[in-house]
Amino acid sequence: MNAFYLKKVLIVEDSRLNAQITADILTRHGYETEIVTSGEEAVEKALNNIKSPDLILMDIELKGAIDGIDAARIIQQHKDIPILFLTANASKEIMEKIKSVSAYGYVLKGVDEYVLISQIEMAFKLYEAKMQLKKREELFRNMFENHDVAMILIDPQAGRIIDANKAACHFYGYSRETMLQMDIEAVSGVSTIDGGQRCSEALKKGCNPCICFQRLANGEEKLVEIYSSPVDYQGKTLMHLIVFDITEQWKAKRELEFYKNLFEDSLNEIYIFHPQTLKFIAVNRGARENLGYTEEELKQMTPVDLKPEFTLQSFKELLEPLLRDEQKQIVFDTVHRRKDGSLYPVEIHLELVEFDKEKVFVALVIDITERREMEKELKEKNEILSTIMESAGDAIIMIDDNGKVTFWNPAAERILGYSREEIIGKDLHMFMIQDMRLYEAYKEAFKKFRLTGKGSIVGKTVEMKTRHKNGHEIDVELSLSAVRIKDSWHAIGIIRDISERKRFEELLYRQSITDPLTNIYNRRFFMQMLEQEIERVKRNKKPFSLIMFDLDHFKNVNDR
Repeated sequence: MNAFYLKKVLIVEDSRLNAQITADILTRHGYETEIVTSGEEAVEKALNNIKSPDLILMDIELKGAIDGIDAARIIQQHKDIPILFLTANASKEIMEKIKSVSAYGYVLKGVDEYVLISQIEMAFKLYEAKMQLKKREELFRNMFENHDVAMILIDPQAGRIIDANKAACHFYGYSRETMLQMDIEAVSGVSTIDGGQRCSEALKKGCNPCICFQRLANGEEKLVEIYSSPVDYQGKTLMHLIVFDITEQWKAKRELEFYKNLFEDSLNEIYIFHPQTLKFIAVNRGARENLGYTEEELKQMTPVDLKPEFTLQSFKELLEPLLRDEQKQIVFDTVHRRKDGSLYPVEIHLELVEFDKEKVFVALVIDITERREMEKELKEKNEILSTIMESAGDAIIMIDDNGKVTFWNPAAERILGYSREEIIGKDLHMFMIQDMRLYEAYKEAFKKFRLTGKGSIVGKTVEMKTRHKNGHEIDVELSLSAVRIKDSWHAIGIIRDISERKRFEELLYRQSITDPLTNIYNRRFFMQMLEQEIERVKRNKKPFSLIMFDLDHFKNVNDR
């Protein structure tokens, strides 16, 4: 008993004698007492006094408008005060009434003093236990409602949601009122968890943790980790669920696994090494298989052990621009040495990156053996092609999609008179076409060629006249073709000087239509001209006259 505080017991008894006897007993045992004789007074003392009684010893059968049961019911509606009933009648009917309003029981009138005191002490202990439970429930309620982690209470049998805190309502996107009308099935995704149980079934039974999908109000599904435990709450055993949204962690884990697989399964060689010790931290499968070393062996090595062209000092000098943040990446070619001693050429892309708050070097290494072989083959082919083009007797000219000269072989210099230095990068047709009308027509045609690679003489061989640098005209034969390079149409022209052939053809033709002695047109030419004139007259529908002169004895002269 507290030396500074006496527990106060309110005795409600319409018999003052019995009330006083009871008060004397309680006083002897250290209790402060007060006596009232009616239910109305009991209600007044319990509810309106500044200091309420700690316990009420209530007679059931009281004189007045309300009996002890009614008075107790009114008091308990407003204050939580333990009430122990006094009765001389222990009938079933009385017992049922007592149970309806009190959890502290009753005492028969006239019982032994120590039985009375024991019952009062038991009532105080029950009350203290109830208060402790209430405090724990209030603490749980405060923690439950105000915690920023989503929490749900469910009925494990029916799966019905009994309560949900603010964080849970915010996470799921429902109001508290709506959630209390739902069951756990409504928010559990259809995904199964380990063991093949449906998510909702596992949550009813309890699991620690359950990892499953939960369906939000907007239809989105979130991956969650749920911890559950049974709790006694307001006289019921419920399942307390703590819900952690691990969607982002799960995505991050999947992304990490993706990049880990990307690292390990890459056909290129990938190396990660320490910026100070230079020792390898990780080496992917492509590198291990190409080099012939195990991962354990490589972790005892540095890049210098693989690069015979580098010393430790020269390799450190190579890394300096990255360490000083002067460059973001270094790309260089070198050779790698395999475990069996064989060498192979590589292209290395080297970066200094931050990983897990530490900087490391990451090297992407490409085996360029095939590229080198292709480059060698291409170089040989280019040399052959260059030799052919440089030694060709015909001019070979190439222009880009802007009409600018990009290739001009020695034969072009010889035939057209312009040196390579004079013509490369210039508009070819400004040099070759003197008539501006023809040049404008060419420009219109070239617009179509730029878009389609087609033209009236593309893919054909034509004879034409062009102008030499010194101004004289020359007869040429032009073969023109279109090639597509980097999404643009380019033209390749092969020009052959046919001036001599044209002069010879002209001579033959001249000889065929003139007399070699007099150089006068012969009968063949006369007949050709006559036919042409007749055709012209027919077209024009005009009359014409024909006059023939016969030189007497000319044939004799001609035949001599």
